[in-house]
Amino acid sequence: MIDRRIPEPVQPVLEKYISLTDQQLPGLISAFYVVGSIALDGFNERFSDIDFIVALNRRASLEELTMFTAIHKAIEQDFPGWPLSGGYVQINDLGCLPDGMEPHPYYHDGKFHKEGYFEINSVTWWVLKHYGVTIIGSEPGNLPFTVDWNLLVVRMKENLNSYWAGWTTRPGCILMILSDRDIQWTVLGVLRQYYTFRKNSITTKLKAAEYALTCLPERWHPLIQEAIDIREGKKDLHYRSKIVRMIEAVKFLKFVIQTSNKEFS
Repeated sequence: MIDRRIPEPVQPVLEKYISLTDQQLPGLISAFYVVGSIALDGFNERFSDIDFIVALNRRASLEELTMFTAIHKAIEQDFPGWPLSGGYVQINDLGCLPDGMEPHPYYHDGKFHKEGYFEINSVTWWVLKHYGVTIIGSEPGNLPFTVDWNLLVVRMKENLNSYWAGWTTRPGCILMILSDRDIQWTVLGVLRQYYTFRKNSITTKLKAAEYALTCLPERWHPLIQEAIDIREGKKDLHYRSKIVRMIEAVKFLKFVIQTSNKEFS
């Protein structure tokens, strides 16, 4: 029986995944956890993926990886609106960072990759340990690993000053912010990091934005509210010009990065 924390529209997707893997790859999966927005009780039907971590009992053969690919394709065909996104690690690699484990297969954006380190970071393991939803296996709180919170914050600060800073300088990224989808993704994404630095916790995009409205200067409130409204599917937007909104978003990203560096050194 699927955990009650799994949103009702998502349950058939996971049931089909379990059924297909049981039939075609019996005994290979040791544990299957749902993380991401579903685990944090922030699933959004318009924007969220079904983020997962599968732990295998042993390394999958090339033939078995091909079968995983076919399983994902079959699920996407039946449920095109609910993409699965996650990695297949070894059971002993749960909680490990890239420097302590071998590359693993993963599925993302409709493609199965034979190896990489997709979403292998402290945030993923922290969400799994504290909020992960068990589909198969033992409860996440009982898993034999801990997450170094100080290291998590250090790596998040590095990400803020590399990946997120790039959205203020790279022309391709700046142009992407013209779209509604990317404006909500960037504004809410950087606010999740700001929330973590300020509250020493991890939350959803929407909750981070709602928190930001209580503590950031009012000049940024229209942009934050715009991102919230887009994510919630509301059509009453706060900017007549997407170019003006894009310019404001770049300034906002710079402000959050500078504020975070100054306040949370």
